[in-house]
Amino acid sequence: MRLLHAYLWPPTMIRGNRLVVIILMGVLLSSAVAGAISFYNRTPNTNSDSNNIPLINARLNSVVNFCLKSLPKGYAACDSQLSTAVSNICAGHAGQPIDACSDGKVAQYYKIRSAEITKNSTILNGSKNKTNSATS
Repeated sequence: MRLLHAYLWPPTMIRGNRLVVIILMGVLLSSAVAGAISFYNRTPNTNSDSNNIPLINARLNSVVNFCLKSLPKGYAACDSQLSTAVSNICAGHAGQPIDACSDGKVAQYYKIRSAEITKNSTILNGSKNKTNSATS
């Protein structure tokens, strides 16, 4: 009986694994097909650039607000890229009503970050000076 059980176990297990693999492949294949169909069925964007200004404005506002919400800690990506990105967008859409170009939020971000960095370096240098004077 034991020999019969050992003989039947692996083929049953293999059939179960094959079924799982077949199901997963079917799901992946159908997902890929659905993605390809939706990609090719999209209507081309024929709107002029001026019709995209509200979308650009909304996205840029969300990025600026995301960076502002991170204050006073901030994010390295905001510190290094926010000003450049906003400047490039404003230069490319001069005369368009883009909030980040005129509302001063970007300058506010860098002002608060600068104060925080100065405060942290003062605290850090102050603790180093106390450690150095204690060891002298």
